[in-house]
Amino acid sequence: MKKILFTLTLLGLCSLFLYGQSPQTLNTEIILEEPSSIDNLMASNTHIPTPLDHEKSVYVDNSGTYVNKSLPLYLNFTTSKEEGAAVYSLNNEEEVHEEDPLFLDTEGPNYIRSKWMVDPETKEYLSPKREVKYEVIADSKAPISKISFDGTKLHDNGVEAFYGKNLMMHLVANDTYSGVNNIYYSLDGETFHPYTYSVPLSQEGQHIVYYYSADNVGNPEEVRTSTFKIDLTSPESGAEWKGLVYNENIISPNTTLRLYSEDAMSGLDHIEFAYDNSAFDVFQYQPISVKDLKDGEHVIHYKGIDLVDNEEVEKTISFYVDKIAPEINHTINGDQYIDGNTIYVSPRTTFSITSSDNKAGVKQVFYSTNGGHNFTPYSNEFTLKNELGEHHISYNASDNVNNKTGNKTIEGSDILFMDNISPSTSLEYIGEEFEHRDTLFITSKTQIKLTSSDTHSKVRETFFALNGESDKTYSGAFNVNEDGFQTLSYHAIDHVNNEEGSNEVSFFVDNEGPEIYHNMSIEPIGKHGEFDVYPAFTKVYLGATDKHVGTEEIKYSINGGPLTLYSSGSNLDISEKEHLKRDQHYKIKVVAIDNLGNESTKSFEFYVGQH
Repeated sequence: MKKILFTLTLLGLCSLFLYGQSPQTLNTEIILEEPSSIDNLMASNTHIPTPLDHEKSVYVDNSGTYVNKSLPLYLNFTTSKEEGAAVYSLNNEEEVHEEDPLFLDTEGPNYIRSKWMVDPETKEYLSPKREVKYEVIADSKAPISKISFDGTKLHDNGVEAFYGKNLMMHLVANDTYSGVNNIYYSLDGETFHPYTYSVPLSQEGQHIVYYYSADNVGNPEEVRTSTFKIDLTSPESGAEWKGLVYNENIISPNTTLRLYSEDAMSGLDHIEFAYDNSAFDVFQYQPISVKDLKDGEHVIHYKGIDLVDNEEVEKTISFYVDKIAPEINHTINGDQYIDGNTIYVSPRTTFSITSSDNKAGVKQVFYSTNGGHNFTPYSNEFTLKNELGEHHISYNASDNVNNKTGNKTIEGSDILFMDNISPSTSLEYIGEEFEHRDTLFITSKTQIKLTSSDTHSKVRETFFALNGESDKTYSGAFNVNEDGFQTLSYHAIDHVNNEEGSNEVSFFVDNEGPEIYHNMSIEPIGKHGEFDVYPAFTKVYLGATDKHVGTEEIKYSINGGPLTLYSSGSNLDISEKEHLKRDQHYKIKVVAIDNLGNESTKSFEFYVGQH
C-alpha cells in the first residue's frame, strides 16, 4: 500500500467547514477604554493613530501548525515525496472555486482523521486500534496586552494618573495558541512601531499611549489606551510670618511661621521643615513655633514634595529670635539728697529714663507716678507733682517685637520723698545788746549766731551778708566790728536746694565808751609846777555822756587806789574822802561804762595847797 501525503493549502475565503473539536474555552475579551475616556481623547483633538496591517497567515513551529481561523483550507494529497510527484485534489472538481474551500469550525485544535492507524509494513490495523489524527490549530483570538509603569511613584486621584521622574513603560502580551508576534505602541498619536524593550518617558505633561499586539497568524488586538500625566515639576513653597516682625527678620518669640506650597500637576503631598541643623520633620499645617529657640540668629529650612515625589530645592528663611527685653535705667537730675534709705528730691528735680535693646530696638517707654494704673509714654524728662511726702515712680519698656520689661521703680527699696519746704533760720545775739526805741545796739564783741533748721532733707548751708555785700557761708557765730548802722541779711538752703527767703535785720554797732568830764567846785588858786593848785575844801564833780546808749555807771580811783562807784548826781569831795593833806599831789582816774559795756577812761591831776 502506498503512503498518501495530505497537503493543506490555504488560499482564500470559502464557506466549507472541517469537522473538529475544541479542547478548551478561551477568554477572548478585549478590555477597551470606557466611552467617556474615548470621548475625552476625541475632544482633546489628540490624533488617534491607525493600527498597522497584519496579514492573516499560517504559523508553524515545534509545537504545531497554527492557522488563522478566518482563512480557507484547500486539501490536496500526493503519493510520493519525490519532487514533481503528482498532486491530487480532494475538492469536488479539478478547478478550484470560491465555494470550494474548507473552514475550520473550532477555535483551537482541529483534526483531519483516518479511522484506524495502519501498520506501514503489514498494512494491518495496529492493535490496539488507534485513530489517525492530523492536527491543525485554528486561531482567531488576538493576544491580550498589558501596560505597566515603574521607576517612579504613581498617584491616581480617581480621575487622572500622575507619574514622576524616571518613568519606564513596559508592555507585555499573552496569546493562547499561535503566540505573540509583536507588540506595537504609539505615544501621543505617533505612528505605531514595535515594542522591543522598556521605554523611558521623560517629557512632562499629559500623555496617551496606544498599544496593541498581534499574534503569529495575523490576529491584531483591539487598540488599547493608557492616559496619564508626567509631573517633573516640584512644588513651589513659601513662608509667611504671623505675629510681630521687625525690620523684616527680627521676630518675637510669640511669632509663628506658616508654610504653604502649591503644585501645578499631581498636587502637594507634604511640606518638610527643619530648624537650623536639625533633621527635617513633616509640617503638620500648624503654626511653627520659635518659642523654644534661643535668642539669636536662626534658619528654618523647608521644601515641598508632591504626590509623585518631586522634591523642591530646599528654601531657607533666616531670622533673629529676640527674646530679651530692653534694658532700662533711670537718672535723677538736679536736686537730690540721700539720707539713709530716703532719697529726697525737690519740685525742680527731673527724672529721665534711658533704655537700650540688644536687637529689635526700644519701641516705647512708659512711666507711672504714685501707683497710678495708667502709664504715660515717656518722651522727655518729667517732674513729680509738687506735694510734700512720699512718692513712687514705676517705669517699663517694650521693644519692637513686644518683649516687655517688668516694672521697675526709681526708689527701689528706698523712700522717694518730695521736700518742697525751705529751711528756717533764727538769729541770736550773744553778748551785749541794748535796744533803745526802734534801734538795737550791739558792740563788736557781741556775737551773732544763726541757727537754721529743716524738717526733711536738712540744712545744707546758711548764708549771710552785711550791707548788701556778697553772701558768705555761715560757719559759726561772728562779730561785726565796724561802728554804725548795719544791715544783716541771712538765709539757709537745704540739701535739695529749697532756699529760704532772705531774712533781714538792722542794728547799730557801738564800740565807743562815754565821754568823761569833771568839774572843780572852785577855780584854781595857783600853780604848783605844771599842776593847778586847789584849796583843801575843793569839791570835784564827775560826769559822762554817751552818744548812743547812755552811761550806765562811773567809777573812779584816787592815787591808784581801788575803783569806787560814783553815784550819779553827787559830787566828789576829796577832802571828805581822803582827808586831803595840804601840799599833796593827787591823781584821779575816772572810768565810765555805757549800757553796752563800752568803757572810757580819763585821768586828771591837781595839787592841794595854799597859794
